[in-house]
Amino acid sequence: MEQQVQPVERSLGQQVEGRPRWSGFWAGVWAGIAMTALMVAMRFSLDTIVLPELLADWVLKLTPPRVFDFVLTRLEVGAKPLLFGSLLAGQTLAGGGIGVLYARYGYRLPISETLPWARGTLLGLALAILLAGALTPVIGGGFFGTRVVTGAGGYLWATFLPVLAYGLVVANLHTMGAVRGAARSTVAAKPGRREFLQRAGFFALVVGVAGFAGRSIVQGVSAITPARVSYTAGQLPPEITPNDTFYEISKNIINPRMDAGTWKLEIGGDVGNPLTLTYEELKALAWVEEYATLQCISNPVGGPYISNALWRGVPLKDLLEQAQLPPGTERLAFRAADGYVDSFPVEIAMRPQTIVAYMMNGEPLPHNHGFPARIIVPGLWGMENVKWLTRIEPVPASFRGYWQVRGWADSADQNTMSRIDVPPGSADVPIGAEVLVGGVAFAGDRGIREVEFSPDDGMTWYPAEVRKALSPYTWQLWTGNWTPAAQGIQILKVRAVDGKGTPQIAQVRDSLPGGATGYHMVLVAVVKPEGVG
Repeated sequence: MEQQVQPVERSLGQQVEGRPRWSGFWAGVWAGIAMTALMVAMRFSLDTIVLPELLADWVLKLTPPRVFDFVLTRLEVGAKPLLFGSLLAGQTLAGGGIGVLYARYGYRLPISETLPWARGTLLGLALAILLAGALTPVIGGGFFGTRVVTGAGGYLWATFLPVLAYGLVVANLHTMGAVRGAARSTVAAKPGRREFLQRAGFFALVVGVAGFAGRSIVQGVSAITPARVSYTAGQLPPEITPNDTFYEISKNIINPRMDAGTWKLEIGGDVGNPLTLTYEELKALAWVEEYATLQCISNPVGGPYISNALWRGVPLKDLLEQAQLPPGTERLAFRAADGYVDSFPVEIAMRPQTIVAYMMNGEPLPHNHGFPARIIVPGLWGMENVKWLTRIEPVPASFRGYWQVRGWADSADQNTMSRIDVPPGSADVPIGAEVLVGGVAFAGDRGIREVEFSPDDGMTWYPAEVRKALSPYTWQLWTGNWTPAAQGIQILKVRAVDGKGTPQIAQVRDSLPGGATGYHMVLVAVVKPEGVG
């Protein structure tokens, strides 16, 4: 038996060094597919952040702000899935590259190639240490993932097991290819019982990984949360946006799903009386209700990323007074379960309308809108209204949050905006008949004093009727009537004046860094009614 094995090993070693690199590449690609599928499956199963998500945050941080804004403006809700999908594909291709290196230099490992399970385990351990111990701190997850908020333990398992699977798959595929190559060149390389058992174990591994990954991905795919909006052109929006149509944007591909029974809100750091509140303790405190409109800073002129709701929660001022902020505190940071963080000055936090909200339109916060609790800070852009809140703490005045370090403005006061919803763009309107023109206007916590619309590209302006706001912090619906007098294409425009008397900015400006500006416009065709000669 010894006389048969030794020629096989020599043949395998000689084959590896001269084998085509494509065989190593494809072995690595298939192993990369197994690793990526298992990593995504464990993301759903363990509800923990995985390496591609940390990489996505890191890529966004390194992307020049103008490039990011260019992509976001054109892809909108498709930008986040495209980035995540690209990283998964890149991870798979990187597996192919490692497979090439393994094919080229793997014969130098101190373990015989006839022992692919041992070689694969060694490779997997080396890659896991490299990824979790070296790469993770670089991209912001802390050493071995210790700063991953959802738990370093879950992150480590979701990194280690897929990478170990990669090592086992690439080693077994490579050995099978080497054995086939050796069999063509020597009769000594006849398959034996050990090889049969190794192949049986390998295929059992593949089937097990595929079964677990397939089941977990199918069950968890509904948790994927691309940006979502519900906007019906040609209709005035409801004054209060239902929870299931409220716009939804976050940095995540998969939003965290928090357990109210284990969730806690901490107010810590440099405070005199650190607080820790459970969900039930938070709800037991004196609460307030207020209507407030949220708008994403990336909302384009006339865009759909704006909605209005009734929020219930505890005034943040009450919690901060109980926690005893030290004199001279200038800024507070608000940290979320997904690793997101934002901050704003203490004077804004102490406003009575700034609340830690746990209900939305009379119901507990939906998971994708921050359950169990979130910050509602009327007047500031949506990015300041931190969801999945877990910790509040004083920070230096120079502190900047997740989006600020990526190029967005730190001054979060909202620009005055107005939008035409009726009639929709490209609509046909009848000549000589009264046409309803309407939409929404919003100016943060400054309110809206007046709205005007123009049916002729700004040459003449007409006052609109503005509905009373539900609160000082909400959008206002506006309407007007227009009777077209001539056929052809007409450009409708709208502009507003905020409650302080400041007109809406006419200059067209992209959303980066401080929010888009300019007048919203729609084109309509004035036509003769059917049957009229």
